[in-house]
Order: sequence, then C-alpha cells, then structure tokens
Amino acid sequence: MVKYGAGSSTFFFSSYVDYYVSIEHSHDYCRELERMAASQPHRFIKIFYMERNSSGFYIKHSFEQKPDKLNLTSIIEIYCVPRNAYSFTAYHLWAIGERSTYTMYRDYADFLSIYFRDRKFDFAFLDGRARPQVAYTILNQLNEPNAIVFIHDWNQRKEYHVIEREFYNIIDQQIESTQSGDEGLVVLQKKSQDIGQKNITASEWKSGKEPEWWI
Repeated sequence: MVKYGAGSSTFFFSSYVDYYVSIEHSHDYCRELERMAASQPHRFIKIFYMERNSSGFYIKHSFEQKPDKLNLTSIIEIYCVPRNAYSFTAYHLWAIGERSTYTMYRDYADFLSIYFRDRKFDFAFLDGRARPQVAYTILNQLNEPNAIVFIHDWNQRKEYHVIEREFYNIIDQQIESTQSGDEGLVVLQKKSQDIGQKNITASEWKSGKEPEWWI
C-alpha cells in the first residue's frame, strides 16, 4: 500500500498490510514522525529524506527504528520529498484558490513513478498535497486490474472531481461524502489500462479541458 501524506494514519493503516510506503513533502513533519515512531516500538520504521539531481532521487539521510520483537506486523517506509520551488503564477493560483499545482509539487507527485517505477501497488490512499495530480501520476504504478485508490476530503473539494470525469470510476464512497464539510472518502478504480501513459504535462482531456491549476 502507498499513501501520499504521512501522519498518525500512517501507523494506523500500515497495521493492515505487510509493506507500507508513505510519501510526505514536509521535512519538519517527517522529523515529528521520528518522534511518533517511538510510540510504535514493535514496528520496523524507516524514514528517508530524499533529494533529487540530474540522475534521479537519492537518500540524503535516514532514520531507522528496528522492532523490539521479532514478530513484525509490517514494514513502514516514509519518504520525505521536498516541495519544488514554484513560479509566481503557480503560487498566485494556490493563494487565491487554496489549490496545489503540479509545478509546486512536481518531485512529490512524480516520486512514486520514478523511484518505484518497477513496483505495483494494490492500494493507494491520497491524503496529502496535489491530490488530483498525484492521482494521475500514480496510474502506471497501480496493480492491474483491481487496484483501488482512496481519496480523502472528496465532497466539497470540487477540483478533485476532475479525476473522476477523466481517469477513474467511483466504485464506493462514504455517506459523509454527500454532506457539507471537507470530509468524505471516495473509492476509485482507473477507467482503463491505457489511461495515464503520457506524462502529466501531456495529459489528454476527454470530458473537459485542463484546469488552470493543473500544471
């Protein structure tokens, strides 16, 4: 399972799978996760602080907590991928619309498809920044044909709904998703195997036009 956006839920959901990858953009919060790991002494937890150069991503430094028991419940790997420098236009769109653009979070959004290019995931939970863009960039890392993607805060964040029109089908959702507020969890599967083959900057739009905040 992979989750975009690390936190206390990382330690909760990881107890249900053998191998759990979480991707976080804030180094400060990753250091907080190191402190949180102390409350999970039976877990094997690794936190990697990533950088990127012309050759790709590499580990700058890391934190590791080995379990105090041999009976592991799961292995947790957290990757801290910093936000990119952003253009004034991208920042302006975020500031007035509270939207995250691909330009602002390029490395974060692309990390799975680059660093884990040869691995497929059965489940993905998107609860961090740039969720619509991440939903596109992970398409090729989903284990066909039944991989499931969960997205949190679906109901009132209408900008998220573009991915349902273009790339995914809704197969289930919490009843809270039809109520007011920022809660609600939607369950998605990709529309077809050929979707997501192109780079996000060359996305093909079938049911509408590219949103101004997409890139």
